[in-house]
Amino acid sequence: MTTKRSKARRSILQQALLVLVLCALWIMLWDQFTVLNIVTGLVLGILVTRWFYLPPVELSGRFNPFYAVQFILWFTASMIIASVHVSWSAVRRRGVRAGSVIELDLHTRSDLLITAVSVVLGLIPGSICIEVDRPHSVIYVHVLDCSTEEAIEKAREQIYRIEHLLIASFGSAHDLTALNEWRVENGRKPVLAQRTIRPAGKEADR
Repeated sequence: MTTKRSKARRSILQQALLVLVLCALWIMLWDQFTVLNIVTGLVLGILVTRWFYLPPVELSGRFNPFYAVQFILWFTASMIIASVHVSWSAVRRRGVRAGSVIELDLHTRSDLLITAVSVVLGLIPGSICIEVDRPHSVIYVHVLDCSTEEAIEKAREQIYRIEHLLIASFGSAHDLTALNEWRVENGRKPVLAQRTIRPAGKEADR
């Protein structure tokens, strides 16, 4: 009986979170934070989750407020810097240089995290996710004014930074394990190693 109640509560929590995410996406599409948009977004979110089949959203069951705040601060700063860069590129004499389409193999296999990374990229001026290869967790991102190897590598690091912060904020143990294995292979310190399925490098033993 207790197990059934626990599953029911978890299902309600997942549905509520999905409705809130759909509402947030609706507000972002209209780019206006008004009472009408909030109410409309909630109503549409409920209708979509009730009338249309959607794959279940797998939640990790963890949330790290420290990395969540860090992500919000980083995202805000990135939006401001990118807005200034795009504006300057539009008015300078030499104009906008060629862009690039970058292929990135993400560490996460979570539908929620892949979607979150893609949405965040679309919100930062000058970058947008144009395609997602879901079976292989590969995304293709178009970046404005990105024609040199240095610029491409910088854009790649920024995208991985988004994924890193999102995984650290609410990713599962599997996501953290995959991320930390990559970080150790590239000579970087693992994050939240105690949350991984198995220790990632020597730092996890400390």
